[in-house]
Order: sequence, then C-alpha cells, then structure tokens
Amino acid sequence: KLVHHSSWVATQLAQHPILLDELLDIEALYHPLNRTALEQALQQDMARVDEDDAEQVMEHLRQFKNAQVLRVAAADISEILPVMRVSDQLTWIAEVILAITWRHVWRMLALKSGVPTYQMNQEQHESGFAIIGYGKLGGLELGYGSDIDIIFLHNSEGERQVTNGDKPLENG
Repeated sequence: KLVHHSSWVATQLAQHPILLDELLDIEALYHPLNRTALEQALQQDMARVDEDDAEQVMEHLRQFKNAQVLRVAAADISEILPVMRVSDQLTWIAEVILAITWRHVWRMLALKSGVPTYQMNQEQHESGFAIIGYGKLGGLELGYGSDIDIIFLHNSEGERQVTNGDKPLENG
C-alpha cells in the first residue's frame, strides 16, 4: 500500500534496504513518536554506539532519521496523521537529531581542544553555543524533501577567545 501510493517511499526502501525492517512492526510503523519519545529512542539507540567513532555515530543518526521519516510517511499516507501534524513530526525529528549531534560534537571538541572560553575584565568565562533553526525548520514547516537552515552562534567576546585545551582553537 505504501509503495503503491508513494514513489518517495519506494525510492527510500530501494536506497535504504535496512528500512524494510521497519515494515515488520505495523503498530509502530503507523504511529510516529512524539518529540519526547523521539529523543528517548535516539538516546537509547546512541547508547549502543561507540561515541569516539564519528562514522558510526553519523550512520546511526542517518538510520534513525530514515526510519522515523518512514513512520511519518506511513501515517501520512494512511491518513492516520493529519496533514497539519506531518510538518511538526518532521521538525521534531530534525530537532532531536540536531540536539544529539550538538552534544556529540561538543564532547569531541572538548576532548580534543578544550572548551571555548573568553576573557572579559580579567575574568575567564566559558562561551555559550547555540544552533538556531530558521526557514521551514524554525517555522515547524518541514516537508519530506526539506533541507534544514541553521546557523551557529557563540557568545564569546573580549580577549583570548580560544578553547582551553592542549590544542587550542580560536572560538570563531
């Protein structure tokens, strides 16, 4: 039924055969996870991954994304999920993946080069960092083929804007 109604689903299954496993659990397939459940599921999945293996981390993130988007598509095609909720679901998937990615990259940066810091009025401060979504991501309007528009911001100012590790990098 899914392949019949959606060439996109057919293409996804052909390009990512591992998604065939998702078709086995009909109950889960037609019921996409809410934002909290997505975050919990991804954290559980990532707990089985070697955090130091960037390729493995990225592969698990891709597989998670593809599986969750397939669930949304299945619920969408079957009209279980109202059209107005599809973009919410797709946005939640992107947000959860960005949050886990941010934590992973921050951890790797801190291990390799230290934490970003800056000096202001003779005092040392840790820099803050944020990922800002705009466009369709920021407006909760993602579609199946949407890209995500993001920018990275940090709040270092003043002097000595560098990481505090053995191999310091400029914060910018």
